[in-house]
Amino acid sequence: MQPRSGPLAGATRPGNHDGYTDKKRRKCNILQNIRQQRYDAEGLLCSGNHDFMTLRLTRVFWVLCLAPGILGCDFADPGSPVATPVVELSRLRVPLGGPLEMNVRFAIAEDAPGFSEDYRVFLHFLDADGELMFNDDHAPPEPTTAWLPGQVVSYARRTIVPVYPYIGEVTVVVGLYSPDTGNRLPMEGEPIGQRAYPVAKFEMASQSESGFFVYEDGWYAPESAPEEPDREWRWTSGVARLSFRNPRTDATFYLEVDGRPELFEAPQQLTVTIGEFEVGVVSLAAGEPSFHIVDIPRNRLGAEETVVLTLRVEPPFVPAELTDNENADDRELGMQVFYVFLERQP
Repeated sequence: MQPRSGPLAGATRPGNHDGYTDKKRRKCNILQNIRQQRYDAEGLLCSGNHDFMTLRLTRVFWVLCLAPGILGCDFADPGSPVATPVVELSRLRVPLGGPLEMNVRFAIAEDAPGFSEDYRVFLHFLDADGELMFNDDHAPPEPTTAWLPGQVVSYARRTIVPVYPYIGEVTVVVGLYSPDTGNRLPMEGEPIGQRAYPVAKFEMASQSESGFFVYEDGWYAPESAPEEPDREWRWTSGVARLSFRNPRTDATFYLEVDGRPELFEAPQQLTVTIGEFEVGVVSLAAGEPSFHIVDIPRNRLGAEETVVLTLRVEPPFVPAELTDNENADDRELGMQVFYVFLERQP
């Protein structure tokens, strides 16, 4: 069985581009100028409008052009700010591999001209040295060509903090760029680099603050679609189990799953239990991957060193039986699981 929908909203992987090393705007020295222009070149990498040779030549061009006496030091952004960006975070400490909920907001300037194309939003996450670790670039739910002067555009966004070799403060920067040209729009605020605006900070914490799952019985091997090889999921059977070391504190269980509501008169139900205790019930009625949070109080984890979490889906199904063997898959399937994560609470 293949997934019906596209990539997991907000799912990210570490990027392979750098930048953001400029801490002060328009500081008149050659090193900063080169860094700022390198960041613009790296912006092409995010937008996909480049090839390797183009990126290398762009870097060489700016190094040569910024030699003393060739160009001046005025890097002021031309044009008036089109919007004021704000990103509100659901929390200020996230363990590696954990989810981060965000509210992204743009207050469009009263005198902003109409947007001539549909710009994309870049959300970049920088370490303490200003180096880019990962990103969540995306198209806003409402295209920018529909944005109006004086309007406030606000929407929810989720990203998964990757398991990255870094622990410490993270700066979130935001901006708008053209997917065709890579050009960025001026916004209200003090940028670092070229039109990249810091909007929030949080702490990336150790993986020790999360639980490491062992996939017990009831799980099939990871799968992916040929057109999206980096997009993986695992099917469960009707009953699947996860085990983890008892944190001996309250915990939160996160999961991203997809059922098959179109196959049944009533949606499938996922019941999460530990031993005889029911800790959560989820209706798989969305028809697309849906994100769920299950709080597990400490007294439900028991006294044993290892906790077994049971995921029971009712009803399960067999594709071959439902399609008169047109689909040869004869496995008993419960649900698709795209993401599971356990976090200890302080």
